[in-house]
Amino acid sequence: MRRRFNAFISFDIEGISGVSSWNEVANNASTLHAYRKIATAEVNAAIRGIKAGRPKIGEILVCDSHAQGENLIITDLEPGVTIIKGSPRRYYMVEGIDRKFNILFCIGYHAMVGSQRAGMDHTYSSSVIYNIMINGRHVGETEINAAVAGYYGVPLGLVSGDDVLATEVRSFFGRTVAMVITKYGISRFSARCRLPSEVHAEIEKKAAQVVSKSTALRPFRFKIPIRAEFELMNSAMGDAVEPIPGVKRMAARTCAYNAKNILEFYNILRLICALGRLTQ
Repeated sequence: MRRRFNAFISFDIEGISGVSSWNEVANNASTLHAYRKIATAEVNAAIRGIKAGRPKIGEILVCDSHAQGENLIITDLEPGVTIIKGSPRRYYMVEGIDRKFNILFCIGYHAMVGSQRAGMDHTYSSSVIYNIMINGRHVGETEINAAVAGYYGVPLGLVSGDDVLATEVRSFFGRTVAMVITKYGISRFSARCRLPSEVHAEIEKKAAQVVSKSTALRPFRFKIPIRAEFELMNSAMGDAVEPIPGVKRMAARTCAYNAKNILEFYNILRLICALGRLTQ
């Protein structure tokens, strides 16, 4: 009997078409509802593609992972899915992923902190994290979340976001991971955007192609144990995180941690972000 196909969609908002700054998606922004609709439609395109590419769909789980996780319009989502929303949660952007899933999609993602021309570049916390390195290499949210999925044997299949993120994805994952470019970066808060309808059509088409050939994908993993270095925004944040067991203060704004696996790293990352925000 053919096993049902389970897909996990991690959603962020900075990488969707049309958004060029956080002002447009702030809680009090007059444009927020319009971008929530665009975001939901982008996720729906991925869902339709998954369904089209696989005759037997089991679970499609959507993880709403921007800010407090209250962005997608649940009543507008395609039927037959479940959604994780709200905060806090332990594995925020990939909460709920486990070995039953066959593929990970990262929809609406952005490039890592420090990426020139990238829209709203940051890594997990724009107010706390200046840079993150794993095993000597700078990483962003896409790499970290793909590695958590990889821990459970789940490969990354498709990413959507700007052209700077596309270059980053190619650097880490090669061309086995499908990429949909939603816009072209001009500066941190400026982009040349594709029309959402064109982006949605491409996501749906590529999602169907990816899931139909998903057995060729391989999970992404960092070599363990993981050597992580965190460069923070200021020395007060370094003061705040220094007492964490296992953390070694390297400089005023820099600390290091050796994690046995990506899950331990993820928990330390979340703790560093939380403690760092307390200093603001």
